[in-house]
Amino acid sequence: MQIMSQNQLGELLRAIAESLDIPQHLYEDAVLKYEDVGVWLASEDSELQSYSPEIYPQGSFRIGTMIKPLTDKDEYDIDLVCRLKIEKQNVTQKLLRQMIGDRLKKREDIAQILESGRRCWTLNFREQFHMDVLPAIPNMERPPVAILLTDTDLVRWQKSNPIAYADWFYDRMKVIFEEKRAALAKSYQVNVEEVPEWQVKTPLQRAIQILKRHRNSHFQNDQDNKPASIIITTLAAKAYRNQEDLWDALVDMIRDMARFIERRDGKWSIINPVDPEENFADKWNEDVERPRAFFAWLEKLREGFSSAMQAGRLDEVAKALSPALGSATITKSLGIVSGNVPAARAVSSDNVPALADASHCQGSIWPEQRQYKASLKGAVYPKLRHSKKLWGLTSRSVPKEIALRFEATTNAPEPYEVHWQVVNTGDEARRATGLRGSFYDGEGPYGRVRWETTLYAGTHWIEAFVVKNGVSIARSGRTYVRIRG
Repeated sequence: MQIMSQNQLGELLRAIAESLDIPQHLYEDAVLKYEDVGVWLASEDSELQSYSPEIYPQGSFRIGTMIKPLTDKDEYDIDLVCRLKIEKQNVTQKLLRQMIGDRLKKREDIAQILESGRRCWTLNFREQFHMDVLPAIPNMERPPVAILLTDTDLVRWQKSNPIAYADWFYDRMKVIFEEKRAALAKSYQVNVEEVPEWQVKTPLQRAIQILKRHRNSHFQNDQDNKPASIIITTLAAKAYRNQEDLWDALVDMIRDMARFIERRDGKWSIINPVDPEENFADKWNEDVERPRAFFAWLEKLREGFSSAMQAGRLDEVAKALSPALGSATITKSLGIVSGNVPAARAVSSDNVPALADASHCQGSIWPEQRQYKASLKGAVYPKLRHSKKLWGLTSRSVPKEIALRFEATTNAPEPYEVHWQVVNTGDEARRATGLRGSFYDGEGPYGRVRWETTLYAGTHWIEAFVVKNGVSIARSGRTYVRIRG
């Protein structure tokens, strides 16, 4: 039986955490859906437009620590804030909820999946997630990003500051985050700022995902005493020291988390790092079983990972970690680390048809004298000509019904014209008589920009031709676009 090295233990934890992560295609679909809701709330005919509605994620979805549900029957729970620029004295909690709810109900597809809750409006999508939309207004006492939230069971507005908390969280892992983001940018051959934060995963984020899965399993039959994710996240972030190795980071967190729990005047205290008036452990002071359960769970963590570290052999490591993290998860992750299961097989297919017949592609219609260079970059947007860029286009697949913006750059002297060849392939496009392979004009100065929408599953491409005096003097080369079904 193979003995595991320290490096393999870290790789094992990374494989476990990756298996717990929300799949990238689901993440992207969720972003596109809430951006679409935001467009609806703020459109020109919206009664809310004058209040500058803004919708954005909070919690684990924002900071990259979301984990898959414990069972297949459950869904991903995504928390969103819908902030209207209204001062507190000009609106009540009830009216704010009603204003946002009334607008959501005016769109049929949204109204069909809309439910009212105590603190929010819930959108129950057919996919594997639902979204809780929390109505909010600015907290003028803590500008610029603090908010006040509604709660039908409470008279007073509830205070929150999810943007500031996320900034604090990312600052706790700033060094390793920037290193990983730069490495990812290099692999994608793009600038660092073009790599979205959510595509980068640090040991802090991975460790928290593992802690949360362990917590969910341990408290599966004791939901009342289950520690809140905000407590685990805050303590883990305070205990993190930008370690590169995931195993080292997790073991140190388990050892040190309790150091950041205080007793003030005989009461438990875990202060919100961005709001000294908020105590995340306030419920611990109402029920003595809550802190007892937390420390008992922390001890269980220590025992489990200590046993795994001392075990050495693969089967012993699996035995130590399986009860809390799941035998199927551990078995698959061990297979990846030991090389028995290729990593590619461990990742679900993104369902993109391969490049198909392209005999319909038109040849160049200009004589060619390639004297200069050209390149292009693509980006994903929620709608055509929308102002908000979501993320850069890479070799990863993209969903249907989104907008893509391409921009060409060249060292050719102005003036010139940029013409765009758009080629799609595959059965979907063919059945819809939507095959394309011709040349199109661009927008903006010299036609350097081209907008497209994603309609058909398949592998397609786009290329920019720089034309001067009727001669093609530069070509960008093909940029492939993989659209998943």
